[in-house]
Amino acid sequence: MINGHGDDLHQFNCEIKYNFSSNVYYKGCSPLLLKELESKVAQIQNYPSPAAKELNVLAANYFDLDENQFLFSNGATEAFYLIAQCFQHKKAIIVGPTFAEYEDACKINKLEHRFISRKQIFETNYEDSLVFICNPNNPDGKILTTAEIENLLKSYPKAHFIIDEAYYEFTNAVNSVLPLIKKYSNISIVRSLTKTFAMPGLRLGYVISNSNFISNLFALKMPWSVNSLAIASGVFIFNNYKKLTFNINELLAETSIFKAQVNSIPYLNVIEGYTTYFLVELQKGTASELKKYLIENHQILVRDATNFTGLKGECIRLAVQSEKENLALIKALKEWN
Repeated sequence: MINGHGDDLHQFNCEIKYNFSSNVYYKGCSPLLLKELESKVAQIQNYPSPAAKELNVLAANYFDLDENQFLFSNGATEAFYLIAQCFQHKKAIIVGPTFAEYEDACKINKLEHRFISRKQIFETNYEDSLVFICNPNNPDGKILTTAEIENLLKSYPKAHFIIDEAYYEFTNAVNSVLPLIKKYSNISIVRSLTKTFAMPGLRLGYVISNSNFISNLFALKMPWSVNSLAIASGVFIFNNYKKLTFNINELLAETSIFKAQVNSIPYLNVIEGYTTYFLVELQKGTASELKKYLIENHQILVRDATNFTGLKGECIRLAVQSEKENLALIKALKEWN
């Protein structure tokens, strides 16, 4: 899906003052990281390492795994396309509604794929399938527990489960399934560094899995897909991870206040989730009409969520911003007639 993702800011010629459509951490990239990147700009005069394997060493040390259990990619999206290529012409199951790139990766690599709802997760036979589960899920912030995912791994040893943890740091309701990597060979975790550290323009993601599966991915990966500045940012992040990470409890407290404000508007219904982004169902009008109104009259951008496969009703997705921005949106939503 080249167009249609949450942050479609590039499509508008008018000024956008407040952007609620992206799930990226709203306070932006750390000044420490920006300063580090300024000092590394000259590196663009040279080729980066072909596979960004210097990041493997740092990630392995940080997560107490082997360096051969990591592959770094041009955002999480490249990882999904590599994984689908590994299973070319086979079967895939996608738990939806969810991130569109799983489906697109399957289409391009000719995987016979189908969607199931979250209600069907424990009623489905996954054997011999590639399975995509976003946890916590995008766009609704729903979660599966580690125990629930482990039950799937045990029950279907011939399936391969891809757990997308791009937003695992945006909730305190569930832990990462990382400990399962050491116990099971039919699981891979895909993560993104761009959301937590607010640097989506650099495109940096990674896969964690068993070394055999990672080796299969490397056989398909093109060289230099991770650029020099993305590598430099990754090095700095893994050397300063906890210093650069936001306080999730504070962020969720802000989200709780924002949700209550949105939910107080008569024609809006907040769909409960566990992250700093959430779905809002419209009881009148359409998501596209509301989005257009907010852009044209208030220079505010929200995510029209109606293009998520399997999502019923007219919904927008919001992500918490600063108090000033949140109040500006609430005022605009109240004015919409």
